[in-house]
Amino acid sequence: MSFLSCSNKEQRQESLIQKGYQSLDKRQSKQAIDYFESAIDLNNENASAWNGLGVAHYQDGHPYEAIQAFGKALQYNPEYTRAYYNRSNAFYQTGEYYRSLDDLEPVLKVYQDSAFTHLAKGLALVGLKNYEEAELSFTTALKLDDNNAEIQTNLAAVHYYKEEYKTAVKYLNDALEINPQEANAWNLLSLIQSEQENFDEALSSVNKALELQANQPYYLNNRGYIYTFLGDFDKAYADLRKSIVTDEKNPYVYRNLGILALKKGEFEEAIRQLQNSLERKKDLPSANYYLGEALRKNDQLPEACTAYVKSAELGDEKGVKALNSYCKE
Repeated sequence: MSFLSCSNKEQRQESLIQKGYQSLDKRQSKQAIDYFESAIDLNNENASAWNGLGVAHYQDGHPYEAIQAFGKALQYNPEYTRAYYNRSNAFYQTGEYYRSLDDLEPVLKVYQDSAFTHLAKGLALVGLKNYEEAELSFTTALKLDDNNAEIQTNLAAVHYYKEEYKTAVKYLNDALEINPQEANAWNLLSLIQSEQENFDEALSSVNKALELQANQPYYLNNRGYIYTFLGDFDKAYADLRKSIVTDEKNPYVYRNLGILALKKGEFEEAIRQLQNSLERKKDLPSANYYLGEALRKNDQLPEACTAYVKSAELGDEKGVKALNSYCKE
């Protein structure tokens, strides 16, 4: 009788786990959580159930809970490569890039020919601003899957961060030839066009990104910035406010609200928003520069010079020029 009871219990658990993964396939994360938690109640040492619970939490937008669940999966099965890969993704989402890389090591030992694993490694390296190593990882991924627009876009991003815009645009054109629906490629192209002050072209590109992913907060933030420099302040404000509702922790949204206020001559509001940006990312060069501009125009030159110094120390060329122009003794 005990053998039959144990067998039935195992069958019930496997059924619950299977239903959990089916719910994940349908993007029904909350239902999946219920199934996996019920399975764990029957046997809390089942690594597959813990892994599934981690995926469900991750899918539901809770990476910290996901990390805990993946840790349990690895506690009960230290060789569970999938759980290492999944936890690496969760660490990436929480900004723990070194830990993300650590979890990818056992995965790469088993799946050396996996383009997605090399892609994940490259993303973590970008998070650490190790662009040279990231480029090597993305290049390896591209050799394994040379028809992948996502990899091409991430290679373009590395060159964008290195201010190698011509090379970045080449990779973006390749990505969009492979997949014209690659929204991130259109958005990145608009960022490069903005850097080159081709704002009409930038607006066209970011609009294509938003046609593919309406209300994506990063794209809305980018378009708000573009509208600011095109002088369409009402549209800029609408996009930036919509972006901030979805992504209130993004320092670039507050920076862009500050730039908008500065362009409108609302210097105290500009100072407030730029300080909000720097509270979230104190080493943001452009926010320090624009804070200096707002303070200077608000007749606070000593404070402005402090902001220019910080901007210059972080490598902002505009900050260096402003420091030389306005802060000479």
